Order: sequence, then C-alpha cells, then structure tokens
Amino acid sequence: SIAPHGSPVRSRASPRRDRDRSSSMSLVDARSAAEHDALLARPNALVVTHFWASWCEPCGAMDALMRELAAARPAVTFARVEAEACDDLAERYDVSAVPFFTFHRGAEKIDALEGADARALAGRVRQHFGVGGAAAAAAPAAAEPLDARLKRLTTQTPVVLFMKGTRDEPRCGFSRKVVDAVGATGVPFGTFDILSDEDVRQGLKEYSNWPTYPQLYANGELVGGCDIVLEM
Repeated sequence: SIAPHGSPVRSRASPRRDRDRSSSMSLVDARSAAEHDALLARPNALVVTHFWASWCEPCGAMDALMRELAAARPAVTFARVEAEACDDLAERYDVSAVPFFTFHRGAEKIDALEGADARALAGRVRQHFGVGGAAAAAAPAAAEPLDARLKRLTTQTPVVLFMKGTRDEPRCGFSRKVVDAVGATGVPFGTFDILSDEDVRQGLKEYSNWPTYPQLYANGELVGGCDIVLEM
C-alpha cells in the first residue's frame, strides 16, 4: 500500500478521474507504465511526474501547483500517475508515500521528492528545468561529461535496456526479442531509446566497448546484446 506522507496507510477510495482533466497541454495523466514510458521516450523529453492517490488530500494541493508550473513551462511535461493504479511504476521508482515526485530528462530519472512541500517542488523544477520552458529546453545535459551521464543512465534502474524504440514499440527485431526475453523473466527493467539521443547512441558504444544494440545492463554492468541475452 502507498501511505500519505507522514500519515498511516488508509484504505483506497474509488479513483476520482474527473479531477484528472487539465486545461494545459503540458499537464497530462499517465494511466499505465506504458503511457509514462512513452512520455519519457519522446525526443528531448523533460518530465515531472506526480504520484498521487484519491484519498490523500495534500495531493490535491500539489496538483494546483503542478498546473501553475505547467502553465509557465510549456517545454516541460507535468504528468500525474495514480500510484495504486500503476503499482508497477510506483515500485520502479520506489514510491512508498504520496505525494511523490520524480524528475526526468528523457529516460533518465534525475531526482525525486517525497511530501507535500510546495516550496521544495518549485525549487526542484527551477533547479533542473530553469525558470521557464525556454530555459528548460536550453538547459542541456551536454554540460555534464558524457561518461558521467552514461554512468547515470546505466544505473538509473537495476536493469536497463538500451534499445531502438520503446518497450511497447520496438523499432528493430533484435530489440523486440530482448524486450520479450527480459519481460518473460518477470524482472522489472527500464529502457532507453537510443534513437532519441545521438550522443548516447554513439557514446555508449565506446563506454561499453560493444558496437551494436540492444545492450542490456544490470547494476551498471553490461550483460550483453541480443545473442547473449537469448542464450541465458
């Protein structure tokens, strides 16, 4: 169960979907892990995700702030995920209390924040995405050394697959085979679409000393490509 921040676990009420609708194109509801992954897979994606629960009153207040932040930053997508309806996604990001926020640059989770702290949320958004949408789009990860970024990407989840396309829409047969093979094990895993970032696509080949894709990593170490995964 997901606990409200600072309060004991409460029984889950019926979802209030009517509260999910937003007038801003930058504030969206992701109703599954696949929908959330699709947001992260877009080119140059900048995403703030609010994990919420219908029975947690502070989540409503944070929703209002999310809408304000979204209106000021059209280049950033502010997403809402009902934590208990998407428990696989909540588990992936270690969500144990709501409200809970994750911050993403593409498939890379760059930060997380727990609790209904409006000042902290606004501060983290400014820290990672600048004062507005234009500044956010101009705040490049390129300022970070590529090797450091690759290290973070390969350790963003215990198991991560660098592939062509997304988990739900692989864009090559080898990537599809590895997605199916890893998925069949039941082990949670993240993905990164190397077609969305040329620096990562080329840099990871040297970083791993492995010239082809897909590449599967576990605990930051290269497991191998399609042939090796299928033989395991």
